[in-house]
Formats: sequence, structure tokens, C-alpha cells
Amino acid sequence: MPTLDDPIAFTILGAEIRWYAIFILMGIVVSILVTRELALRRDMDSDFILDVAPWVVFAAIVGARLYYLVLKLGYYGDHPGEAINVRLGGLTIHGALAAGILTFAWFCRRADQRFLTWSDLVIAGVPIGQAIGRWGNWANQEAFGTPSDLPWAVTIDPNRRPAEYAQFSTFHPTFLYEAILDLLIAGFLTWLVLRMPGSSRLREGDALWSYFVLYGAARLLIERVRTDSLYIGPWPAAYWLSLGLMLLGATMLALRHTIWPAARIPALPSSRDQSRSRQRETDQTLGVS
Repeated sequence: MPTLDDPIAFTILGAEIRWYAIFILMGIVVSILVTRELALRRDMDSDFILDVAPWVVFAAIVGARLYYLVLKLGYYGDHPGEAINVRLGGLTIHGALAAGILTFAWFCRRADQRFLTWSDLVIAGVPIGQAIGRWGNWANQEAFGTPSDLPWAVTIDPNRRPAEYAQFSTFHPTFLYEAILDLLIAGFLTWLVLRMPGSSRLREGDALWSYFVLYGAARLLIERVRTDSLYIGPWPAAYWLSLGLMLLGATMLALRHTIWPAARIPALPSSRDQSRSRQRETDQTLGVS
């Protein structure tokens, strides 16, 4: 598998623009565009997501960084000047999810929008953004796995290898594994979101809870072969958070389909009904009776 010779993509007025930042930004933009497209297909206000996206993205980045800082408090306590330098990595998806979801819930409540209905659309776009953003790990030569001689193994520079694997040169590209799983999850969630209107079985929130279960399971599997895990006690932090996501998602799916049923999504109007509705609005505007 090829590797980047230089993590710096280009320089503008002396400022270094790194591939990591480019991939993260691309992932965010594509995720927002996917969510907006789903909103259009579900006949929802697509402008709402554009209005709140900058604030939710900012909160997610802050949450992603804060969670990482807490897990590496000892290092950043000794190097406080590096705390806000995210160009070299150090963003966690679990922190981003927590901060982003809470912020999005606040905006939905403020705008009198249904949080779970919108969350289904947003969460369908999230794993696509994750898949693209994971290539930033490739650019930074991080988030790789244990040594491997498979044809798709990634070459890691000597100064980036864990001390215990210094004699090895190629490793499992766990960022690639997660990117593939993320795309599969995104495909399933998109299908789910588009199937919801008029379905007697599906309910609002199903995509959100399904993401928790699926991504939690995927991350749990991948974390088993990563070499740079951050720990909480005897287990990698991702183990605790992934298990928590899976438990929450499975519990909510069960509850919202049984003793605490969530709302169903009404069927979308047919194309003919939509055309008639638009014609009536036009006639009313023109004063035609």
C-alpha cells in the first residue's frame, strides 16, 4: 500500500496546510451534503442543516479534542502549548459524537424541530465523513495496527513505529479497515432513512440507535489490533465507549419499538400531490381562484 512522502500538502503565506486537515474538512463537507440531500428526499427543510452545521461541527471538533486531552492529560500538562494544535492529529470520534449530538439537540429544540427525525438523517452522513477523515490518519502515519506482511499493509517510517515493533516496517492499515466499515454502515443507514416514510415497522431514531450499535461493534473489532490506543484503566478507552454505544443503541431500539414506542414517519406525498400543492401555493400568491 502506498504512503505519503510528506504530510504537508502545500504552503500558503508561510502556513503549512496538512493532508490531515484537508481530509477532515472534506469529510465534514461531504457529510453535510449527504445530510442535505437526504433532507430534500424526505421533503424536509434542507436549509436547517446548513444553518446549524457550522456550530455543530465546531462543537464536535472541540469535543473531539477535549476528550483526547483528558486521556493524555499527563503529556499535555507538561506541554500545554500543544493542546490546541490539532494539525498533527488528536481528534477522537467518541468526543465528537458526544459534543455534536448534544449541540444538535439544543439547536433542534430551539428551532422546534424533531431531534430524532433529524438525527437519523445526520447520522447517515456521519460515517461517510468518518471514512474520508480516516485517510488523514494515513497522511499522519497514525492509527495503524500491529505488524503485517499482507499485500495491503502500510509502510510506517521508523520514527513513527511503536518501540516494541521498531524492527517491523509494514503494519495493518486499521484506518482503511474502519473506512470500509464506515462506508458499509453509511450505506445501510441511508437505505434505512429512505425506507422510513410510510413504514409500519421503522420509527424515528432507528438510524441513530443502529449507528451506535454498528459503529460500536466495528470500532471494538478494529481496536483489538491498533497499537496506539489510549487507555482508561485496563482497557483501551475505545472499548469502554464502544461498549457503551452498543448498549445504549440496543436498549433504545428495544424500548422504542415496545414499551416506549417512537413516532412513525408519515408517508411522503406523491409527486402528483407535491405538484398540486406547489400549484395551489402559486395560485394563492397570484390571487387566482
